[in-house]
Amino acid sequence: MDPEDAEELEEKLAKHNGLTHLRVKKRGDSLVIYSGASKDTQNHARLTYIGGDDWGLSFPKHTGRWERTPFTGTKEELLDTLVSNFRHFLEIY
Repeated sequence: MDPEDAEELEEKLAKHNGLTHLRVKKRGDSLVIYSGASKDTQNHARLTYIGGDDWGLSFPKHTGRWERTPFTGTKEELLDTLVSNFRHFLEIY
């Protein structure tokens, strides 16, 4: 995983209408998509590096833990899946 992966994903998210509030941070082998100020952040989704070009998609549970989904693919494929099918997870609530 490149150090620029978080910045690149954040830029791609910002190109989608209504998603400029999202930020991305690298945590271990994952890229966490979140919003909010430093003391009041809200996690929206996570892409975890599996190997090669493959990543996995997870969503936060109400307990604060992450729940894996069956969705895997490149970052671009998962971003498309996330924005197209799970946009409600990216909204502020």
